[in-house]
Amino acid sequence: MSPHKSPNIIKYCVITSTAAIVLIAISLIPVSRKAAYWNLCLNQTVRWINEKEKDLKGWDKKAKESLAVAVCNGAVYEPAFKTK
Repeated sequence: MSPHKSPNIIKYCVITSTAAIVLIAISLIPVSRKAAYWNLCLNQTVRWINEKEKDLKGWDKKAKESLAVAVCNGAVYEPAFKTK
């Protein structure tokens, strides 16, 4: 093995490692944006429940947060009433 080959191998390893880290960071951007949006939804929903919903005053914090999680996940829909 020539003495000049070893520094080249190290250089290529550093370049590929750096490229991999950059690509991973870029791929995490959409996930972090979605997480930030979801956290905003959760905080706003819990605040709305505390301010506007007088019927839920007796609920504890965990129950209100559980309802807010369901709302932000899309599990709670506006009911459609059937009329005869």
